[in-house]
Amino acid sequence: MRDSGVAQRLAAVDAVRGLAALAVVLFHVPAAVRDAAGIPRLLNAAFDAGYLGVDAFFVLSGFVISLSVAHGEWTPRYLVRFLARRSVRLDPAYWAVIALEPLLGWIGFRFLGDQYTLPTLGGVLAHLVYLQDFLGLGQISAVFWTLCFEVQFYLLLVGTLVLTTQLERRTGLSRRGVLAATLLTLVGYSLLMRAGLAPKPLTGLMLERSYQFGLGIIAWLCASGRLAPRHALPLLGGIVVARAAAGSVLEALVIGGTTGVCWLSVRSARLNQWADARPLQFLGRISYSLYLFHGVVLGRGATVWLMLVAGSPQLRALALLGLVLLLAGSVLFAFVMYRLIEVPTLRLSRRIRLDRAVLAPTAVPVPV
Repeated sequence: MRDSGVAQRLAAVDAVRGLAALAVVLFHVPAAVRDAAGIPRLLNAAFDAGYLGVDAFFVLSGFVISLSVAHGEWTPRYLVRFLARRSVRLDPAYWAVIALEPLLGWIGFRFLGDQYTLPTLGGVLAHLVYLQDFLGLGQISAVFWTLCFEVQFYLLLVGTLVLTTQLERRTGLSRRGVLAATLLTLVGYSLLMRAGLAPKPLTGLMLERSYQFGLGIIAWLCASGRLAPRHALPLLGGIVVARAAAGSVLEALVIGGTTGVCWLSVRSARLNQWADARPLQFLGRISYSLYLFHGVVLGRGATVWLMLVAGSPQLRALALLGLVLLLAGSVLFAFVMYRLIEVPTLRLSRRIRLDRAVLAPTAVPVPV
């Protein structure tokens, strides 16, 4: 997801964001379409691995948000304005999906015979404030749980920065020490919980993915010179190895690779040049809309297409064509939503100014 800062951007980060969104889209292509199209087993396995795009997103979020708030004047006012800015930037597209999904679900139930239960008013209200997981109300869209984690991460990171800053000013307590202890505790417990070695306190807590956000934070600390590589590398390597040892080898490769790209994107102009290809940057630009809205196209679109081609002697070829059309339609619809919703809200969010600390400005760019 994008955030504001200086006008320069990190092309490599945008490229990974776009590829991660596309991976999630592939994962959500209905099995009925894939089976009817008869796609090769290896390609089907790649579709099934698309869920790993979410893991990459969490690492990217840890990096990008750390980058964005690094030079803020961390006061309660800063926290309020930061959350308001994120809300203006991200919520309208999210709310649009909340409105579209029940509408399309009712249409599918009424005309296509789909099974669908409309969300309750309480469920919708809970979604508007990202509390549906805590309240056990289910998700209107399959990807919404990740947004709940994102919002919790924003609150935790910026809230901790504000709290520790105030404590340091009033008591002299080392802000860096408290921040380091908090980060290491969250990452350590998160790894133990994901490995089944520690209890899960509550449903819907981002704690189970804290190590992924933590990777992004550590990558930023190292890329900005705040943490020496000799200290960062064992920590980063330990997190990745811990996930591989727990049986999540593919996840370890993805989060390790994403962390490396985040780190190098600040240090390597060549990497950003390689990633500056138009298709990759286009995907990165529309990645939030693609992530949010692809289900709108894939779900009912697949049902309608398979109904139209059912019984045809060229079923496999038509199903393959349908697969291509569904993917293209998802990208096209995301682009339209990006233009209609994201572009105006991005401009509006930039009007909410964040106070900056009275420090020498960084030479490190912030992706926008």
